[in-house]
Amino acid sequence: MKQRLTAWAVAAICLLAPVVAMAQKDIHWRSSSVQGPRTPATNTRLGVAIFGNAEPATYERKVSPVGPPVAGKLPIRAETVFRFADGSTLTMHSTETINLTPQGTHGRDEWTGDGQIVGGTGRYQGANGNFTFRALMGLDRQADGLLGDGFLTGQGQYTLQNPQ
Repeated sequence: MKQRLTAWAVAAICLLAPVVAMAQKDIHWRSSSVQGPRTPATNTRLGVAIFGNAEPATYERKVSPVGPPVAGKLPIRAETVFRFADGSTLTMHSTETINLTPQGTHGRDEWTGDGQIVGGTGRYQGANGNFTFRALMGLDRQADGLLGDGFLTGQGQYTLQNPQ
């Protein structure tokens, strides 16, 4: 009887372990960025972020147009890689539409969007999920309390497909 009970307990643990490992985790952050290197095909923004658990990270956001401007709007694709103090990274992708000024540049603007959490390294190895965000651009970098000319808040959920 005791062996049968032990076998059931082991089977239950083995069956439930993947469910526990695949549990969704919430994530939210605030970030600020400045203009980084620019090429004709890619605009890079460099920044810092603070996640909900007060954990800081640096990040690089590479933005590329996915089509020509239409009626003052430019469709873009963004890839953001957050780097944490322990060496872990978290990668997110989004497709967005930004408003252009009459001169065809990106001016002060606010927009919202969503994207996918597509991977990472270290403790974010196998991360997969979704997020939403609100972004402000064209802020006065000289204003007290601002670190850059762009500000973003985001929140989402992810799972770890290959937890360590």
